[in-house]
Amino acid sequence: MTGVIEAKRRIAVFDGHRLSDRAVERIARAAASLVLLSSDALFDETERFRDLCPEVEIVDGGLVRGGVREAILRAAVRDCKLVVVATPLHRRRFLLEAVNGAIDAGEAGHPTVAVLVMRDHDVPGDVAVFSNTGEASGYGLAFALEIAMRRGVAVARILPKQGLYVRRAAEVGHRADVEAGGYGVKVRYRKVARPLDTVLRGEFTLAVHSVLDVIGRRSTRAEPGAPARIQHDANVDAVLWLLRFFKGDVLLVGDAVRLRRGSGVEPVAPETAI
Repeated sequence: MTGVIEAKRRIAVFDGHRLSDRAVERIARAAASLVLLSSDALFDETERFRDLCPEVEIVDGGLVRGGVREAILRAAVRDCKLVVVATPLHRRRFLLEAVNGAIDAGEAGHPTVAVLVMRDHDVPGDVAVFSNTGEASGYGLAFALEIAMRRGVAVARILPKQGLYVRRAAEVGHRADVEAGGYGVKVRYRKVARPLDTVLRGEFTLAVHSVLDVIGRRSTRAEPGAPARIQHDANVDAVLWLLRFFKGDVLLVGDAVRLRRGSGVEPVAPETAI
């Protein structure tokens, strides 16, 4: 059985021309290979990435017409569980597309795809993994431990006072915990009343937040594959706040995201959504 934590992994980069050289060099330390995806035919970053990452295999992944939504699915098909992007110019639109991409990937049978928003410069501190609602994914913890291992820092698990319920892929989180212990990664636990506020006010290099089932709908009149309209959702809102106010990198972990009605957990199939 392969390990959950990978010392080096296959990573997709979307619109790499928007990433600083320093950000690219940080990505290279984590990459066994990089698949370059671009939304603009005028930019070919292959040679730049080869110059900055001489020891990493660089693969031209081609042109992406559907924005970050399509990039996530294309990455999943190419066996990339991590997509790296620059800080989005339009946060709300980016997040809507990213969540829809995670929904598409889940429907296509890919268990998880994470989107790493890279800032131009390093921010010191530990890796924070948290859930503002008490709902999280074992994949979120696994990515937090893996990135902390590479950056040589600890993981801060910030839990709501009522306790954290890992509602999906708990076994992945347990395996990652064991593997991270072998790498010497330290995990510190904190229980707080407001996890999001604690992360925003703290000093962390990276904030990891899961997005699981979201409240939303697809119109019955829409064509197949039309994006879902996401209604107010606490997990999505938390990531939006991170993108706006958090100075470090932000990792959105979409774990087989499905649509649901209201506050229940029953998924809404595309053909029956209202």
